[in-house]
Amino acid sequence: MIVTKAKDLLRKQEVAIVVFTHGLHFYYDTNGNGETGNWVVDPEMVDEVDKVIVYLRDDQNGMNRIFIGNYAGIRHSPEKDRYIIRFSKLDEVGTDDNWFEFAEGSQNPINYVAGRDLSDHTR
Repeated sequence: MIVTKAKDLLRKQEVAIVVFTHGLHFYYDTNGNGETGNWVVDPEMVDEVDKVIVYLRDDQNGMNRIFIGNYAGIRHSPEKDRYIIRFSKLDEVGTDDNWFEFAEGSQNPINYVAGRDLSDHTR
């Protein structure tokens, strides 16, 4: 499935942190529990999110895989002023080919998005 916008993966009241990664610090087990790390983020802001959306750039085959999971907290990274974002119940939900559009115009590797009311057809 092609997913063109991160917010399309969320319910109206949900907020997600969206991370762009090449996979170096991205790990999950067979139950969907894992982490992605070494991000410069505001811990208080991250603690307000419901979901974690991972945009995994696979440079070898040119495919960008999209995952979504439940936010499960953060912990300090071994690198100063950086954090590791934890998640649970991660599922692969599709692919995309344009980070800029997917992340609502952000070139940063971290973005925050809010869900929208799917009954609102004006957007």
